[in-house]
This record gives sequence, structure tokens and C-alpha cells, in this order.
Amino acid sequence: MTGLRAALADALGPIYRVEREVRPVGDCRLFVAREVPTGPELLVKLLPAGLSLAVESGVFERELLLLRDRLRHPRLVAPRGAGRAGAFVYHTRAFVSGTTLRAWLMRHGELPLRRAVEILRGVLGALAHAHAASAAHGDLKPENVLLADEGALVADAGIVDAVGRALKGGPAAAGAALCATPYVAPERRDGGAPGPRDDMFAVGVLAHEMLTGQPPALEAEPLEEVRSVPPGVAELVHRCLAPEPAGRWADAGAALASVNLPGGGAA
Repeated sequence: MTGLRAALADALGPIYRVEREVRPVGDCRLFVAREVPTGPELLVKLLPAGLSLAVESGVFERELLLLRDRLRHPRLVAPRGAGRAGAFVYHTRAFVSGTTLRAWLMRHGELPLRRAVEILRGVLGALAHAHAASAAHGDLKPENVLLADEGALVADAGIVDAVGRALKGGPAAAGAALCATPYVAPERRDGGAPGPRDDMFAVGVLAHEMLTGQPPALEAEPLEEVRSVPPGVAELVHRCLAPEPAGRWADAGAALASVNLPGGGAA
């Protein structure tokens, strides 16, 4: 711990002070650093050790800088930068106060319908911007949906693709190391590259989990037989979970344009 924090402190330089480690996400360790003396906080996310050794950190950093310039939306937490601290490659973003959708689900189970739809709107809005900028999220899961005072925010968009571009094994190796299988579309489980249609599959899994407390299972009952939901919500979940990519919307913008979610008409 002391050696790793010292390596992080050296990598971040005198501008930031490493303050604490927070709950990890999968095999990625997370630290919070503060701009000295009392500036904003930064989240520092370390890639798993084995992946870090295989990543060309200079390529990864360049990819993140390009990504940062493309992802400018109030619902997206854009990457700040990347580097290497000892044996670990890391990337950074602004630290967001609040909780994650994963933490909320673990404490409370299913969400009230109104709250679930609010979160879906925020996620789809963030993804629509990313997709319009030719950036797929690639790793959408409850850990990357942040529940803040200003609403639902989406973090880590494009990170899997950026790691894949800096890795000899490409996106398949990056996805295997970073992504949670239940949220990965069937066509990507054999090593496919991230794209908007598989992001839409992840949206369907998220929506089902928010409304039932569980990800969808094979041969499970349809959502509307488990919980009473408006037709627009049921349509969103069913179409996003289509096993073939062509059965889903091409991107989040197309979904927003065609689905009526309660509480605001065409979302």
C-alpha cells in the first residue's frame, strides 16, 4: 500500500495529494487525490496488474486525451488523463460525490419506477452524445452509473476501446479484463469490438435490473410479467435485449427519438 501510494504520488506530481483508497471496481483499485491545497478531488483508477503490464501507457494516454475532447456532455464524466505509477497504468476523472447504481441496488434492490426512468433518461442522454461522437461506452454497468445530486451520470465511456488500442491483444483482451459478462452483448463475448448496439444491450440489462433487482436470466419471464411497467419501458427493455444486434436500436439517439418513457413524452 505504502509503495503504491508513493508511486501514485510521484506520478501525479506536486499538484495532487493522494488522500484515500475507495471501494474497488472489479480488479481495478481506486484512489482519491485532491488538488493541493484544497482544490477539487480526482478519482484515480488503476488497471489490473496483468493488464497494466501489457498496455503501452503512452498510447493509452494519447487515446484518452482524444476521447476527453469528444465527450463533453453534462451527463458524461469525461476522462482527464492517464499515466503509469510503478507497475500500474491508471486513468483519472473528476471524483463525483454520491453513490453508484451498484451500491444502491445492493442496499435497496429494485428502484421505484419514476426513479428508474429518470436514471434511464440520463444514461440514454449521455450515450446519445457519445454515440454521436463515434464513441461507444463499451463497459456500461451499475458501477459506472453515478447517482449524484445533479442526477445520473455515466463514467468510463470509451475506456475499454482506449485500452484495446494500447494493447497487443486489442479490444478482446481489454473487454475480458475489464467488462462484467452480464452486461456484454452476445456478439462481444467472443471478442468483438465495442459499439453502440452492444451499449444498447447493456442499457436493457441495466433497466431490467433497476426494475426487478436482478439482471435478466435466460428463459426468464418477460419484464411486464414480473413488474407492472408502462408500454414504453417494456418496449425499451425488450428491444435492447434482442440477441441479434440488428434487433436493437442503432444507437441511443435512435432509442430516445422513438420510445415514449413516462414523465416526459418522447424522451
